[in-house]
Amino acid sequence: MNTEYLKEQLTNIKVFCDTYSTISEEDKYLHNEISKLVGAVRSKIWNEEYDERNKNRLETKIIDGVKVIIPEFMNGLGEDCKFKYVDNVLYALPIKCSIDKDNSFHEYAYVYSKENENKHTRLIVRLLGGDKFGNRIFTEANYYKKVESYNKYLNKNYGRDDRFPEKFKKQVETVIEEFNKLDGVNDFSPIK
Repeated sequence: MNTEYLKEQLTNIKVFCDTYSTISEEDKYLHNEISKLVGAVRSKIWNEEYDERNKNRLETKIIDGVKVIIPEFMNGLGEDCKFKYVDNVLYALPIKCSIDKDNSFHEYAYVYSKENENKHTRLIVRLLGGDKFGNRIFTEANYYKKVESYNKYLNKNYGRDDRFPEKFKKQVETVIEEFNKLDGVNDFSPIK
């Protein structure tokens, strides 16, 4: 997207909006709609510029012997995660299971997959257990247009255990398998 062109057009729209008469109700309605357009164009410009800055900041790491670009939406997950690369899919997995005083735990794992050029998915898998509700997971998918985007365009919360789409089955199984390798985790198996 050419942000300079958008900025020029935004200037023209603002000049028109500022000089437009709002005497009648119809004129006020049109003025309000043009104001909404100005806001939408400003937002688009801001998002494009933000993505451009993020594109320059993307990190490339060697993970499991493969050179991988870390998406902007997978950065900043903290010291409690480690990256793993399995079957062209990037995982950010917990490095330990923190058990609370009541022997329960609540950990997060993240999975990045590129579905196509304009659809990048971050699957969030919440791993819970050790309490009266038993072992369970909650899954949620965030969708992004670009690898450098931080703002998602769609969010789907799938709920508990095995309610996620079939396309995520392998990734969820890998997360559970890796989680079971951690110290203090005993046969975590929330999926039937």
